[in-house]
Amino acid sequence: MADIWFDVDTALSEVPINLMPLIDDTDFKSREVALTYNQAGLDLVWNFITTGGAMSQTAVTPTSGGAYDWQHIGDGMYTIEIPASGGASINNDTEGFGWFTGVATGVLPWRSPIFGFRAAAINNSLIDGATLDVNVASLSTDAITAASLKADAITEIQNGLATAAALSVVDDFVDELESRLTASRAGYLDKLNVAGDLANTSNANSFKADVSGLATASALAAVDDL
Repeated sequence: MADIWFDVDTALSEVPINLMPLIDDTDFKSREVALTYNQAGLDLVWNFITTGGAMSQTAVTPTSGGAYDWQHIGDGMYTIEIPASGGASINNDTEGFGWFTGVATGVLPWRSPIFGFRAAAINNSLIDGATLDVNVASLSTDAITAASLKADAITEIQNGLATAAALSVVDDFVDELESRLTASRAGYLDKLNVAGDLANTSNANSFKADVSGLATASALAAVDDL
C-alpha cells in the first residue's frame, strides 16, 4: 500500500525523497542537513511499477530550480519537484507506484515513502472531498448485457417513445399523400415557387393572368343593348 497518494498528471512541487532523516555514515546518528542538489557521490534513482506489474528505474539529476528542484525542508528531510510532463527524466504522467532510492558521499543509503499515483477524482472522493464521486466517466464495450437489464427495463426505456402502431398510422398518411401527389399536381406546386413576397408586392401585375383577349366592359354593354 502506498504511503502517500498523489493526483496523476499533475505537477508536484515537493515530493519527499527520504522516508526518514538522512543520516551520517560515520557516526550513524547525526542528521545530514546540508546536502545540495549536486552533492558529491549523489545517485538518485526513481523506481516505478505500473498497476500492470511493469517495473522501471530512472536516474534523476536534481537541480537548483524548476523541474527536479532539490530542497531541504528541515531536519534532514528533502524534497524534489516532479513535472507532469516534458521533464528530462521522470514525469507524473502514469498511474502506478513509485519511490526514490539514493546514496551520496558521507550519507547512509536511503529510500523515500512509496507514492501512489491515481486519478484526481479518486483522491477527491477518498481524501480531499466530503462525498464519493458516483458519476460514471465511461463504460467499456458491451458492459451492459441483456442479462444485466431489469425485466421491465425495455418497457421503461420505450415509455414515451412512438409505438409501432403510431408509426404505422404516420406511414399510412405518408403513403396517401404520395398517392395524391400526381405529376400534374406536382407541376402546380412548382409554379407556386416564385421569388419575392406575393403579399403586398410591388410587382403584382407580373402574377396576373393574361386577360387581353377577353371582352371589355364596353363591348359587353353594346351586346346587352342589342
